[in-house]
Amino acid sequence: MYISKILLDVRIPLVRRELAGLNLLHATLSEAVNGGKFLYRLDNVPLDKNGYMQPLVLVSDKKPEVSGTGTPADFFTAIENYEYQMPVRKGMIFKFFLKANPSTKIFFLHSEIHGHDLQVKWLESESSSKGFQLLDCSVREDGYISCIEKKIKLLSAIFEGSMKVTDEKKFQKMLYQGIGHGREYGLGLVSVESYGCKNRNMAEEMKAYPERMSEE
Repeated sequence: MYISKILLDVRIPLVRRELAGLNLLHATLSEAVNGGKFLYRLDNVPLDKNGYMQPLVLVSDKKPEVSGTGTPADFFTAIENYEYQMPVRKGMIFKFFLKANPSTKIFFLHSEIHGHDLQVKWLESESSSKGFQLLDCSVREDGYISCIEKKIKLLSAIFEGSMKVTDEKKFQKMLYQGIGHGREYGLGLVSVESYGCKNRNMAEEMKAYPERMSEE
Protein backbone atom coordinates (compact mmCIF):
# COMPACT_ATOMS: atom_id res chain seq x y z
CA MET A 1 0.00 0.00 0.00
CA TYR A 2 0.99 3.60 -0.57
CA ILE A 3 0.02 6.93 0.91
CA SER A 4 0.51 9.99 -1.25
CA LYS A 5 0.33 13.72 -0.72
CA ILE A 6 -0.76 15.52 -3.87
CA LEU A 7 -1.23 19.19 -4.74
CA LEU A 8 -3.70 20.23 -7.44
CA ASP A 9 -3.41 23.69 -8.98
CA VAL A 10 -6.94 25.13 -8.89
CA ARG A 11 -5.93 27.91 -11.27
CA ILE A 12 -6.05 25.30 -14.05
CA PRO A 13 -9.54 25.05 -15.63
CA LEU A 14 -9.41 21.25 -15.85
CA VAL A 15 -8.67 20.99 -12.13
CA ARG A 16 -11.64 23.22 -11.32
CA ARG A 17 -13.84 21.13 -13.62
CA GLU A 18 -12.86 17.89 -11.90
CA LEU A 19 -13.30 19.38 -8.43
CA ALA A 20 -16.82 20.38 -9.46
CA GLY A 21 -17.46 16.93 -10.97
CA LEU A 22 -15.83 14.58 -8.49
CA ASN A 23 -16.69 11.57 -10.63
CA LEU A 24 -14.16 12.99 -13.11
CA LEU A 25 -11.52 13.34 -10.39
CA HIS A 26 -12.23 9.79 -9.26
CA ALA A 27 -11.66 8.58 -12.82
CA THR A 28 -8.37 10.50 -13.06
CA LEU A 29 -7.12 9.06 -9.76
CA SER A 30 -8.18 5.58 -10.88
CA GLU A 31 -6.01 5.99 -13.97
CA ALA A 32 -3.12 7.20 -11.80
CA VAL A 33 -3.22 3.97 -9.77
CA ASN A 34 -3.79 1.84 -12.87
CA GLY A 35 -7.27 0.77 -11.83
CA GLY A 36 -6.22 -0.30 -8.35
CA LYS A 37 -8.12 0.26 -5.13
CA PHE A 38 -7.83 3.67 -3.52
CA LEU A 39 -9.29 6.21 -1.10
CA TYR A 40 -8.75 9.94 -1.13
CA ARG A 41 -9.57 13.10 0.78
CA LEU A 42 -9.53 16.75 -0.23
CA ASP A 43 -8.30 18.69 2.79
CA ASN A 44 -9.89 22.02 3.62
CA VAL A 45 -7.40 24.88 3.33
CA PRO A 46 -7.68 28.60 2.55
CA LEU A 47 -6.61 28.39 -1.08
CA ASP A 48 -5.83 32.10 -1.38
CA LYS A 49 -3.20 31.63 1.35
CA ASN A 50 -1.91 28.38 -0.10
CA GLY A 51 -0.90 29.50 -3.59
CA TYR A 52 -4.23 28.11 -4.86
CA MET A 53 -3.02 24.58 -4.31
CA GLN A 54 -5.59 22.00 -3.22
CA PRO A 55 -4.06 19.28 -0.99
CA LEU A 56 -5.25 15.74 -1.63
CA VAL A 57 -4.42 12.67 0.46
CA LEU A 58 -4.45 9.36 -1.40
CA VAL A 59 -4.20 5.81 -0.05
CA SER A 60 -3.80 3.19 -2.78
CA ASP A 61 -2.69 -0.39 -3.31
CA LYS A 62 -0.57 0.68 -6.28
CA LYS A 63 1.96 3.48 -6.50
CA PRO A 64 0.44 6.44 -8.38
CA GLU A 65 1.90 7.22 -11.79
CA VAL A 66 0.45 10.56 -12.88
CA SER A 67 2.10 10.43 -16.30
CA GLY A 68 -0.49 7.89 -17.41
CA THR A 69 -3.57 9.96 -16.61
CA GLY A 70 -3.63 12.06 -19.78
CA THR A 71 -3.88 15.27 -17.73
CA PRO A 72 -1.73 18.37 -18.39
CA ALA A 73 1.76 18.21 -16.93
CA ASP A 74 0.92 20.81 -14.27
CA PHE A 75 -2.41 19.24 -13.22
CA PHE A 76 -0.56 17.46 -10.40
CA THR A 77 1.67 20.27 -9.16
CA ALA A 78 3.44 18.07 -6.61
CA ILE A 79 3.21 14.49 -5.44
CA GLU A 80 5.00 12.65 -2.63
CA ASN A 81 4.60 8.88 -2.36
CA TYR A 82 5.40 6.76 0.67
CA GLU A 83 5.00 3.09 1.45
CA TYR A 84 2.14 2.75 3.90
CA GLN A 85 2.73 0.06 6.48
CA MET A 86 0.98 1.11 9.66
CA PRO A 87 2.03 -0.96 12.71
CA VAL A 88 -1.21 -1.96 14.41
CA ARG A 89 -1.62 -4.03 17.56
CA LYS A 90 -4.63 -4.69 19.71
CA GLY A 91 -4.84 -2.15 22.52
CA MET A 92 -2.93 0.59 20.67
CA ILE A 93 -4.47 4.07 20.89
CA PHE A 94 -4.46 6.44 17.95
CA LYS A 95 -5.50 10.00 17.37
CA PHE A 96 -7.63 10.14 14.26
CA PHE A 97 -9.00 12.51 11.64
CA LEU A 98 -11.96 11.54 9.47
CA LYS A 99 -14.01 13.36 6.86
CA ALA A 100 -17.13 11.27 6.37
CA ASN A 101 -20.80 11.14 5.49
CA PRO A 102 -22.77 10.22 8.63
CA SER A 103 -25.80 8.43 7.24
CA THR A 104 -27.93 5.35 7.52
CA LYS A 105 -29.78 3.30 4.93
CA ILE A 106 -33.56 3.24 5.23
CA PHE A 107 -35.47 1.23 2.62
CA PHE A 108 -32.49 1.30 0.22
CA LEU A 109 -32.13 5.09 0.59
CA HIS A 110 -29.39 6.89 2.48
CA SER A 111 -30.71 9.22 5.17
CA GLU A 112 -28.17 11.71 6.51
CA ILE A 113 -27.64 12.18 10.23
CA HIS A 114 -27.43 15.68 11.70
CA GLY A 115 -26.47 16.87 15.17
CA HIS A 116 -23.26 16.36 17.16
CA ASP A 117 -24.48 13.60 19.48
CA LEU A 118 -26.20 11.58 16.76
CA GLN A 119 -23.16 11.85 14.49
CA VAL A 120 -20.88 10.60 17.28
CA LYS A 121 -23.30 7.72 17.86
CA TRP A 122 -23.11 6.95 14.14
CA LEU A 123 -19.33 6.60 14.35
CA GLU A 124 -19.68 4.48 17.48
CA SER A 125 -22.07 2.20 15.59
CA GLU A 126 -19.37 1.67 12.95
CA SER A 127 -16.64 0.88 15.46
CA SER A 128 -17.26 -2.82 16.06
CA SER A 129 -17.13 -3.78 12.39
CA LYS A 130 -14.07 -1.58 11.87
CA GLY A 131 -12.02 -2.93 14.78
CA PHE A 132 -11.87 0.03 17.15
CA GLN A 133 -13.37 1.51 20.28
CA LEU A 134 -14.12 5.23 20.17
CA LEU A 135 -12.52 6.88 23.21
CA ASP A 136 -13.33 10.51 22.56
CA CYS A 137 -14.62 12.43 19.58
CA SER A 138 -15.47 15.92 18.43
CA VAL A 139 -17.45 16.51 15.26
CA ARG A 140 -18.38 19.50 13.15
CA GLU A 141 -20.44 19.64 10.01
CA ASP A 142 -18.44 20.57 6.93
CA GLY A 143 -21.12 21.51 4.43
CA TYR A 144 -21.81 19.26 1.47
CA ILE A 145 -19.76 17.32 -1.05
CA SER A 146 -21.41 17.73 -4.44
CA CYS A 147 -20.96 16.28 -7.89
CA ILE A 148 -22.78 18.42 -10.44
CA GLU A 149 -22.71 15.89 -13.27
CA LYS A 150 -24.09 13.07 -11.12
CA LYS A 151 -26.50 15.38 -9.26
CA ILE A 152 -25.15 14.05 -5.97
CA LYS A 153 -25.00 16.01 -2.72
CA LEU A 154 -23.61 14.39 0.43
CA LEU A 155 -23.34 15.80 3.93
CA SER A 156 -19.73 16.01 5.06
CA ALA A 157 -18.63 16.03 8.70
CA ILE A 158 -15.19 16.24 10.29
CA PHE A 159 -14.51 13.81 13.14
CA GLU A 160 -11.44 14.11 15.38
CA GLY A 161 -10.49 12.32 18.56
CA SER A 162 -8.91 9.08 19.69
CA MET A 163 -9.67 5.39 19.17
CA LYS A 164 -8.38 2.12 20.57
CA VAL A 165 -7.67 -0.91 18.41
CA THR A 166 -9.88 -3.89 19.31
CA ASP A 167 -9.30 -6.04 16.21
CA GLU A 168 -6.07 -5.69 14.24
CA LYS A 169 -7.31 -7.12 10.93
CA LYS A 170 -10.52 -5.11 10.90
CA PHE A 171 -8.63 -1.94 11.83
CA GLN A 172 -6.07 -2.41 9.06
CA LYS A 173 -8.88 -3.06 6.59
CA MET A 174 -10.56 0.19 7.66
CA LEU A 175 -7.35 2.16 7.05
CA TYR A 176 -7.20 0.80 3.50
CA GLN A 177 -10.92 0.72 2.66
CA GLY A 178 -12.38 3.60 4.65
CA ILE A 179 -15.62 4.07 6.50
CA GLY A 180 -19.09 5.22 5.58
CA HIS A 181 -20.86 6.29 2.38
CA GLY A 182 -19.47 8.39 -0.50
CA ARG A 183 -15.93 7.08 -0.61
CA GLU A 184 -15.74 7.69 -4.36
CA TYR A 185 -16.29 11.37 -3.62
CA GLY A 186 -13.44 11.87 -1.18
CA LEU A 187 -15.14 10.75 2.03
CA GLY A 188 -14.28 7.97 4.47
CA LEU A 189 -10.47 8.05 4.62
CA VAL A 190 -9.32 7.65 8.23
CA SER A 191 -5.98 9.30 9.04
CA VAL A 192 -4.36 8.11 12.26
CA GLU A 193 -1.40 9.05 14.41
CA SER A 194 -0.13 7.19 17.45
CA TYR A 195 0.72 9.13 20.57
CA GLY A 196 4.44 9.88 20.58
CA CYS A 197 4.94 8.31 17.14
CA LYS A 198 4.30 10.34 14.01
CA ASN A 199 3.88 8.79 10.57
CA ARG A 200 3.02 9.80 7.04
CA ASN A 201 -0.72 9.19 7.42
CA MET A 202 -1.11 12.05 9.85
CA ALA A 203 -3.96 14.53 9.84
CA GLU A 204 -2.00 17.25 11.60
CA GLU A 205 0.76 17.07 9.00
CA MET A 206 -1.72 17.66 6.21
CA LYS A 207 -3.49 20.46 8.04
CA ALA A 208 -0.13 22.14 8.57
CA TYR A 209 0.86 21.74 4.93
CA PRO A 210 -0.26 25.25 3.84
CA GLU A 211 1.73 26.84 6.64
CA ARG A 212 4.86 24.92 5.63
CA MET A 213 4.39 25.94 2.02
CA SER A 214 4.04 29.60 2.92
CA GLU A 215 7.29 29.38 4.88
CA GLU A 216 9.23 28.04 1.89
